[in-house]
Amino acid sequence: MEPAVLLHLTSQAPLARRAVEELTTVNPTEVLAMATVSEVLETVENTPGCAGLLPVEDSYEGLNTAVLDRLVFGTSHVFVSEEIVVAESVDAFRVPSDGPVAGRVAVSEPRHIEHCHRFIRENGLFTHFVGSTAEACRLVRDSGDPTLVALAPPEVADAFGLVPVAEAVDDMPAARTRFFLVSQGVAAPTGDDKTTLVLTQPSDRSGNLQRFLAAFTGHEVNLVALHSRPLQSAAEFCFTVTAEAHVTEPRMVAAIEEMWAVGAQIKVVGSYPHWRGAQVVSPFVEPPGSVGRQSSAAEKAMVLGTTPSPA
Repeated sequence: MEPAVLLHLTSQAPLARRAVEELTTVNPTEVLAMATVSEVLETVENTPGCAGLLPVEDSYEGLNTAVLDRLVFGTSHVFVSEEIVVAESVDAFRVPSDGPVAGRVAVSEPRHIEHCHRFIRENGLFTHFVGSTAEACRLVRDSGDPTLVALAPPEVADAFGLVPVAEAVDDMPAARTRFFLVSQGVAAPTGDDKTTLVLTQPSDRSGNLQRFLAAFTGHEVNLVALHSRPLQSAAEFCFTVTAEAHVTEPRMVAAIEEMWAVGAQIKVVGSYPHWRGAQVVSPFVEPPGSVGRQSSAAEKAMVLGTTPSPA
């Protein structure tokens, strides 16, 4: 593994520490927290020997487009070199007390307050927002008030001497977060890689996406993710795609050349080892109100805006 100074977001410190333990491509010589995504990316782009850990997807909110936008549109020489998925765990804590005390106020950062809605509602708690889980635990400890309940990962609460009230209080106990490790330069192939590209269409012309997809299909490159982002230029949209191949593999090279031939502008966001552990999944199943082949004529008519045929 390559030595590197590793940067992460202050707000993501507990999860970032778990992600560091899973790294296979860099050996952190120092780990530093920074306040913003832009700080992390600017430091990585301008400082050789630095790498950054950024959260790009989670079970609750899906893709973190704010982070991805800064990576795609705010840098020229920063690339994804590894992906790591870590499990989230949120418990409830308070200061030690001589006896049972009913909680009154849940204290945490906005994301955890939102994701622990069921626990908060069932226990009739008010809410108090702070900037991080560490700040929540510090506030609860310093207050000495056993009716304040910090919602935080266990390792954070332990550092402040708090005691558990309840475990796994988040609405989705199997929640996970995906991190990208970003650094200078495209990572070397491992034989089991993914590549993320941004494809900007030459004009707002019907069939552009179909032509891009045909290039991957024609060269047997499997796509595992696709989403679009609006642009201010005449092209109007760009597409971010992730494929199961390294950017240097002949089949990927052929697909890229074919897209160039139809006018695409292509940015390599990174090639990185395929994460084969547990994946980020959402708490949802099929959306309510979905209509398919087995649905009734009336349900299909509602989708199509037609009158159902008489039986």
